[in-house]
Amino acid sequence: MPALLWLPARRRLAGLVESVPGMRHVIASATRLADAAPGMAALWPLAFRDDAASLPSAVLTRRIDAPHDHSGRWLRADPAHLRVEIAGVRMLACGGLGLSSDEVEGFEDAVRPLFEDAGWRWHAAMPDRWYVQPDGAHPPIGGDAPEQVLGAYIDSALPPGEAGRATRRWLNELQMALHDHPLNLARRARGLPEVNSLWLHGDGVAPTTLAARVDAVWSQDPLVLGAADVAGLPTPDIDAMPQANALIDARSGDTDAQRRIEATLHAGQALDIALYSGERFAWRPWHRLRFWRREPA
Repeated sequence: MPALLWLPARRRLAGLVESVPGMRHVIASATRLADAAPGMAALWPLAFRDDAASLPSAVLTRRIDAPHDHSGRWLRADPAHLRVEIAGVRMLACGGLGLSSDEVEGFEDAVRPLFEDAGWRWHAAMPDRWYVQPDGAHPPIGGDAPEQVLGAYIDSALPPGEAGRATRRWLNELQMALHDHPLNLARRARGLPEVNSLWLHGDGVAPTTLAARVDAVWSQDPLVLGAADVAGLPTPDIDAMPQANALIDARSGDTDAQRRIEATLHAGQALDIALYSGERFAWRPWHRLRFWRREPA
């Protein structure tokens, strides 16, 4: 069975190809397949069965961030930076804000009471991944995944009906709690983006099982690792990964991902290649004979 290789979006591929020169010939000589939609929604079904793209992300990432406390319903409440414009409120950042431990603690002190007053559990498990456990009777809440919202106005990312109204009420309260927080004033003075809101997303309860199309997973994405955990798949160290029928999630493009790609190419294993931007390729060992193809298709 071919290995499944996930790569960054095409606009970010040049650096990876430069670092792993063998990738250039593999992509150039591979058979180009029909493109898929960009983003994770189209990648999920390549590795997992059922409707993996619709799984609630909060309980998946929590399996990695809090492996002994992930049961039940969870909601992500990640630190975000929003900007108010004439046409609406735009998300400029969600996570990746470089928060220190003191900043995490200080912002926690501002928002935790809001959730605790509602009877919800709060836990800032990681600097960029914060969680709340809503009352089980509360209606669904939260918007689209941050990757779908970044750079866009948030209104289009909120659900319709009561779920949307409840989410807006929470966002308003959180923005008031964080407005002119001393830590934000200090970040502003240093030219850093403020944490002026939390983005609520990923609400739900994880399934008890998840069928997979691969036998092992290597990834640095807690969302993918959480899905692998639900599916009961091994997630071995980079040097212990099987070559066949395994998912190698190299979207990060960092040195660990480069090492895994190099090992896979060295083994000459058949590959199904999927770029985050939607391009799809199939490479088989005999494709190396296509020596006349010198540039990526």
